[in-house]
Amino acid sequence: MGKIYLIRHGETDANRTFQFQGHIDNPLNSKGLRQAAALGKYYENIELDAVYSSSTQRARQTATPLAQFHGVDLQPLDELKEVSFGDWEGLSYDEIKAKWGYQLELFFKQPAQCRMPGGESFDDVAKRVQAAYNMIIEANSGKNIAIVSHGGVVRVQLCLLLGLDINKLWMFGVHNASTTCIGRWQDRFTIEYVNDTHYLHDHVNSDGIKFPK
Repeated sequence: MGKIYLIRHGETDANRTFQFQGHIDNPLNSKGLRQAAALGKYYENIELDAVYSSSTQRARQTATPLAQFHGVDLQPLDELKEVSFGDWEGLSYDEIKAKWGYQLELFFKQPAQCRMPGGESFDDVAKRVQAAYNMIIEANSGKNIAIVSHGGVVRVQLCLLLGLDINKLWMFGVHNASTTCIGRWQDRFTIEYVNDTHYLHDHVNSDGIKFPK
């Protein structure tokens, strides 16, 4: 029985200021680097056979301590990048709401169908994430795997693993540098825990997306 650890990258300045970053290749800020170090320390006591990450800088910086301690190569994949927010990238929630109010409402109510202007829908993300996930599982049957990616991608992965409609993805909280653990037995998956950040202590921050009231 292998375990799959779905990990969100540490904090960036865009997370701190509630900007939608998507494919913008932001690095971790100082807090995010501390989170990555705390994450790596925690995983010293967890067996990992393989470490994958999104190809973005923030994901690779978060995943590097895990791969280095366990003596495995970090394997970055473009398919694990965050959803492309298109014209929304670099903008705050309030800025997007002022110009694209209806689409932003759809983004939270029906994310699978909402295609950001110039970007993707979460349905698009699900297709590329599923392809990457199938490859990872096939190459690591019965092994413990860490997959470091993004808030949107972790939520999509959970929906795919559990057979949920992609429109349910906002049911899951996914904080920076959090771990969600999935157990695998034959072809069945079980959630062991979601959005665990106890190892970060005072280095935890909010989800990075400001939900409407």
